[in-house]
Amino acid sequence: MAHCFLMKQRVALLAVALVLLGGGAYWLLHDDGRAIPSTPSAGAPPVGSCWQIDAGGTNAAFPWPGAPVDCAGSHTVEVFHVGQVGKDLLHRLDAAEGEDVKLTENLLYAQARRACLVRGPMFLGGGWHEARVQILASWVKPSADGFFGCALAEVTGPTADEFVTRSGSLSGALKQEPPLAIACVRRDGERLRYVGCAESHDGEYAGVYTITPPEAPFDEAAVRSSTAKGCTTLGLKYLGLPEDGARTDLAPGSVGPKTASEWLGSDQAFTCYLMSAKPLKASVRGLGLAPLPLA
Repeated sequence: MAHCFLMKQRVALLAVALVLLGGGAYWLLHDDGRAIPSTPSAGAPPVGSCWQIDAGGTNAAFPWPGAPVDCAGSHTVEVFHVGQVGKDLLHRLDAAEGEDVKLTENLLYAQARRACLVRGPMFLGGGWHEARVQILASWVKPSADGFFGCALAEVTGPTADEFVTRSGSLSGALKQEPPLAIACVRRDGERLRYVGCAESHDGEYAGVYTITPPEAPFDEAAVRSSTAKGCTTLGLKYLGLPEDGARTDLAPGSVGPKTASEWLGSDQAFTCYLMSAKPLKASVRGLGLAPLPLA
């Protein structure tokens, strides 16, 4: 009993001393929770590495199946950045309960995805929405440490569910030849595929429309309405028509974040197309009210 009493006295004296030392001493006792590593695990992909993997495989966390391959050879995906989300959010997730778990997980993913979307154009050398590429964000195991990898893939169409096997790095690719810019799209069953406008096609890229302000809350009806208006305006400008002009044989189409999960951490940008019910054989740029170039 005497021993326990002595220990209590020491604790009391220590507490008084810390109070006298001021606010800085608080951090000697304050516990933020577990120690979160500042360097990623061995499963993190090397920055600049390339991989031969399909779109479905990239939904998994790193390490991906197989091993990195030489970017000069055949591959589908290139890793351009590895980062870590804020440790404050990771500690919040550790302590989260109930609905706060999902909310915090969403905030973590949004932060990782946003980082990849910011760095992607710098790596590519231009706006990625105008190119036949997709930016990917995947966690690094263990995901509780908050590390993520950013990667790029050349894709066959706007839905980005099929990767192109290519050779060579995508670094600065949008400043090089041959260009990766989107031209036209053709319906292939339920999919749209990128094609040249000299080929038979069903739609043509008209520009990128971005919903403002940044980090606006998701409202499906408002997003769809705003996108329809924005892409219509871009389409009319692309055709060389005034804002109050119209064509009944072309309709605006868009690809972008149209669900709550897609909106999360996105840049709120939509790639706009002019779509035709009948196949076309040439570009409609500057067409005005002239007849469509039907195939």
